[in-house]
Amino acid sequence: MLASLSDDRVWFSILVAFVVGGLCLLLGTWVTRRVGLLNRDAPLGETVAVALGSGLLVFAACWAAVASGGRSAFTPIAAALVVAVILALRSPRPTEADRSGADARPRFSRLHAAIIAAFFVGTVGLAFGATMAPSPRDGVQPVEHRDQAFYSGLAINLNLNGTESIAYPSGFDSIPGFPSQNWFHWGELWLAAAVIRVFGIDPVLARHYVVLPLLLLAAASLTGTLVRRMAGTSSRLAFLFGAAASLLLSPLPVLPGSLSGWWAVGLLFGITQYGLAVISALLSLYIVAILSTRRSTPALRVFIGAVVASMLPAHLVVAVLAVVGAGGVFFVGGIAALVSRRRPPVTSGWWYSTIATVFAVALVTAVWGYLTGHGLNGVGISSTVTPFNHSWVDAVIAPVVAGGAFLAIPFAWLVTRRRSPATASVFLGTAVLVVSGAIAWGARLADFDMFHVFFAGIAVFATPVAAVGAWTLIGYVRQKGGARFATAVLVLCIVQLELGVVPAVARMLQFGPGPNYQPIPLAALTAIRNLPTDAKLAYSCRHDEEEAFWNPALVSIYAHTGRRLVPMCFESDIFSAMIGADPLIQGENPFFRWAPQRSLFRDASTDPSGSSIATFLKYHGIGYVYADAMHPNSLVPEAVEIARYGRVVVLRNP
Repeated sequence: MLASLSDDRVWFSILVAFVVGGLCLLLGTWVTRRVGLLNRDAPLGETVAVALGSGLLVFAACWAAVASGGRSAFTPIAAALVVAVILALRSPRPTEADRSGADARPRFSRLHAAIIAAFFVGTVGLAFGATMAPSPRDGVQPVEHRDQAFYSGLAINLNLNGTESIAYPSGFDSIPGFPSQNWFHWGELWLAAAVIRVFGIDPVLARHYVVLPLLLLAAASLTGTLVRRMAGTSSRLAFLFGAAASLLLSPLPVLPGSLSGWWAVGLLFGITQYGLAVISALLSLYIVAILSTRRSTPALRVFIGAVVASMLPAHLVVAVLAVVGAGGVFFVGGIAALVSRRRPPVTSGWWYSTIATVFAVALVTAVWGYLTGHGLNGVGISSTVTPFNHSWVDAVIAPVVAGGAFLAIPFAWLVTRRRSPATASVFLGTAVLVVSGAIAWGARLADFDMFHVFFAGIAVFATPVAAVGAWTLIGYVRQKGGARFATAVLVLCIVQLELGVVPAVARMLQFGPGPNYQPIPLAALTAIRNLPTDAKLAYSCRHDEEEAFWNPALVSIYAHTGRRLVPMCFESDIFSAMIGADPLIQGENPFFRWAPQRSLFRDASTDPSGSSIATFLKYHGIGYVYADAMHPNSLVPEAVEIARYGRVVVLRNP
């Protein structure tokens, strides 16, 4: 923390966050009011939530479309947003008949709100800096966890050529059989790319001090707004409860010894994995809550279609879960209507036209993604992991046994299914997508990345809906005369939030610099940064060191210098033991089959000749070697040393 506080770049980054947040807030306010989504008399918290979230989404989509030359998967979303604004400008301003969201008490001071928001953004940024994005100290730069450095570095590639490819950091410009572009969580990466391009901030700082804190502010205020809207209250305490729940609410870590027992945490860490998709999902839930109170206009329908469909390019898994949840609601509602011979729960033409617009925009986005070469990252199936094994059982049992506030979801559905069908459908859909995600993950457990279909459902959907459910039950019990019981439930929820601080901070620390990699001298980073812009550095690695060939263990150097590094070794499967495989059985990394290095390293015992390595490096334009105490130069013994800083050496291949 002291290193962050003494880093001038940090304070500049926080100032940039204020500027970017203010501009996105103004943009979102104008757009959402013009299309009729946000009322002018909405409470200040709701205005900040909807306007900031929408502003970030509009800015990210439009920047991505322009900067990529139209090749981004966000291009159809940007086009739909522009069409919505044009339609709104050509029509009279919508009538604002809804007053249900207004706070009857004196409105909260805008100055106070600005101070609180600025404090929140700065504090979150410093918390990330003290854990996942450390500043240099004593002339060295700690090596960030590869995930945080990888996500930060991807913005560099977006600024170079606008290509949405996760393979660029691997050092290979084209990989046979691997998609030219990937479905990924590009939303926050495009935001970071814009910040880097405009303000010249280091990619790690742009992500952790500007983009993620703003997304968290929008997510927290949106969750607080959802609690007030769906629970039918104007209580500021309800807003604060929802905001805190979005950051910290998680099942208690009753099984801390395994991945499954502690992976579900609040958005304080989860925002690093799901980014802008969280905002898209929360805005979609907000739309469900207020749609019946808005006047149907073409501008609003198109805008809603763009917002909901933006989950597809923002995070494919989140989009699939949303479809599963919505489909489950219509399926269950249709079956219930058929059995009871009553009309289906959704009969309004306003709803049907909106759903049709969402489907149309999503379909165009999917087709555009296909036409522009977007594909999956490659399915990494482990041969040592069996479906529905003990790790999966632990993962499912933990949230059920120690879910706490999450257990309010089914009970809240029982309470609201007659008096508020729209809110009840949210509870039902959330339960359906979480259960479906758990089953899908168990069936495809051998694919490590499939854990997102379960944990994304908890972090993105179940957490805010659980906050709504808990507050709904508290209000219901209080109305029935159980004030003491309602107070006890509220106290237990608050205790769960306090306990949620521990796993959230522990996860942030775990995804910070580890003890395996020594800090890199700043002078060495400067020397690497001074190499030609297309320079690539190879380094010798251990077979159990690399996670995926596109995410090198030393990707932190790429994030700080823009120079790509190529790990040269066989890559073993180091993930399968986390999801139930025998740790003594360690085969090939499932992703390694796409790696060009595999032509040299067929197994962990392969020792390719110096001539074959030299030929490989020359063919792929890798002109330099990086070496340190953990990665000695065993690749090109005749390489010429051009810079040395302690144990860190940069060499040029002959």
